[in-house]
Order: sequence, then C-alpha cells, then structure tokens
Amino acid sequence: MDIRHHRVETNGIRLHYITGGTGPVVLGMHGWPESHRQYRPLIDRLGDRYRFFAPDLRGCGDSDKPQSGYEPTAIASDMLGLLDEAGVEHFHILSHDLGGPPAVALAYLSGGRALSLATIETPFFGLDYPGYVDPQVAYWHLGMHRNMDVTRMLVEGREEQYLRHFFRDFAYNPDAVPEEEVQAYVAAMRQPGTLRGSLNLYGSIPQIAAETRQLTAQQLIVPMMAWGGRSSFGTHCIDSANAIATEAYGGVVEECGHWVFQERTSFICDQLDRFWAGKA
Repeated sequence: MDIRHHRVETNGIRLHYITGGTGPVVLGMHGWPESHRQYRPLIDRLGDRYRFFAPDLRGCGDSDKPQSGYEPTAIASDMLGLLDEAGVEHFHILSHDLGGPPAVALAYLSGGRALSLATIETPFFGLDYPGYVDPQVAYWHLGMHRNMDVTRMLVEGREEQYLRHFFRDFAYNPDAVPEEEVQAYVAAMRQPGTLRGSLNLYGSIPQIAAETRQLTAQQLIVPMMAWGGRSSFGTHCIDSANAIATEAYGGVVEECGHWVFQERTSFICDQLDRFWAGKA
C-alpha cells in the first residue's frame, strides 16, 4: 500500500501525518508511546476500502512539541484544522489509548462531520456511572507519568528497557509487537523533546477528566464502537461507551491485551469494516 508523508500548519503548530488507501476517510489517533506507525497494519488490511489519515499528535513523533495545548478539545482542534487543510468534510474517527479522549472530544465538536467514533483500549477519565472505576486506580504508570519531569529523569537513557516493558507486559502475547516496531518507537522516543512532549498526554489527565465530564453531560449522538482487551481494560471501554453514547457497539477482545491492532489485527479490522459499512 502506498504511504505518503505530509506536514501541515494548523492551530499554531506543525503536524506530521501519513495517508494511505482509497475510499471514505478514517482519521487514526494514536496512543502512547506510539505514533502514526500503529495504523500501518490497518492501512495494509483496509486500505483498499478506506483512506487513512494518521497524524503524529502534538508532542509525539515528527509533529511539534509545544509546552501547552494537550487538552482533548485542543487536540480535537488540531485534527479539524488538519482535515480542513486536506479538504476532508466527513470522516470516521478511530483511536487507541490516550488518543481516545481527544477522539471523543472531536466527535462532539465536529459539527456533524464525524460519521462514527471507534475507541480501542481507551481509558475514560471523568465519567460517573454504576461500576465506573477511574483508570488511575488500576494503572500505576498513569500517576507516575503525570509527574512528567520526574518520569523523564528516570526514563532518559533507559528508553528501550522502559518501552519494552509496556510492549511485552501489557500484551497477552508478549511477542505481538514486532521487534522492528519496538526499535522504531525507542528511536523516536530518544529524539530531543519527544519523551517530555508525549508525557503531556498524561500531564493533562486532570483537564481530560474535566473536559470529558463536561462534554458527556450531553449524550453523544455519533455512532460509537469500543473494544478492550480481556487482559487489559476489559469491559471498561464498552461500559463507558454505553454510558455516553446513544448508539454503542463493541465489547471485549478475547486473548488480547492492550495492543489490539497488533495482537488481533484480523479481528479488529473485521469489526471496524462492519461498523463503518453504510455510514459513509
């Protein structure tokens, strides 16, 4: 599949993104510690039916790394500016991990342009429904990463050991993320500014919770799909989708951890294809 690289200036920063495929547009918003690269397996599988736009979010990859603007609504504005510059009117939203909160904000703020929202292995902060557990209770690294400068002090020079822990121990199959991908993310995290910039996605968790709580006071009318890995977020994702959306699909991916796109590529591609069908 032909992949093309682009840069765009929007919302006061410069973003890097890739495009690939043909058909209705899918905007892919990555999580941590990944980048646009995590959408390559999906482009390979679904690029004959969908055109993917996969940016490096602010603070990550080859995009700018400003000191501020990591709230969900700010990142959603980045995405709308990117799509405006590319001449895209309607689009599906697909997200993973901490790409999820700004993806939810984008679905709310898109003014009818979003055709659907799919959130995969997303932590939902700021919600309040029966059985809801704040992800900060269950995942030690969320609190640590909020202390961005302390985390940088501890991780710099040890990026490979640290990232390898997440890619192996947060997976059902420890070898699911290919070694070349691990090395690519390690190399990217060692670039000046990337570790500190990407940690802003965690440093903004209080703002994420506040904005999500405010946005979800009204139910989301954009069709929503949410999946969590059985060995990771479990039912948290679909339970949260049911709490905020009028139309929610998804569930739990068996024999799967956090890295759904790599661990269960065929399964998630089939689910996404069915979900997107007829919504263009």
